[in-house]
Amino acid sequence: MSLLRNLKHTKIMSRDLWNESEVLVDRKSKFQARCHPLLNQTEIPDLLKNLLAQDKHVAKASHPHMYAWRTATVVQAKNDSKARKTSSKKKNNTSIQEDNIISYKDLQQGSFDGGESGAGQRLLTLLERSNIVNVMVIVTRWYGGTPLGSVRFRHISSTAVESLKRGNFLSN
Repeated sequence: MSLLRNLKHTKIMSRDLWNESEVLVDRKSKFQARCHPLLNQTEIPDLLKNLLAQDKHVAKASHPHMYAWRTATVVQAKNDSKARKTSSKKKNNTSIQEDNIISYKDLQQGSFDGGESGAGQRLLTLLERSNIVNVMVIVTRWYGGTPLGSVRFRHISSTAVESLKRGNFLSN
């Protein structure tokens, strides 16, 4: 009995970890992004399956999931450097700045277009440029009947950014 309770708790916890953007509507097409913490790529199939099972509206979308992910072990090191500062009196003061240098070990990443050619790569580029790891971002599109052209990529990116901000993966 406790195993069943733990399984239900895990499903609830997993659902709570999704950070959703607002639904963006343009000419009857709808876009919504979600992001989720990710430890390794083996979790992806279960996350996708659970998302579709938990939200029937997503399962009915024309493009249920366009996604990208990155995982890595974060390694921080301190860099001591001397920097010169000039005061308003034109005196030179020497101070030591400690900068945290962040690097990644065992970086893995990937993307999936989900029928929207180039969408997965755009999401992956967003994660790379923002230096975000250990997350998966998914965008769902419900096609409204009117082709949007290249503006659809702007909608995919903007909803993904909103989701990443809500999840505190990206600063405001």
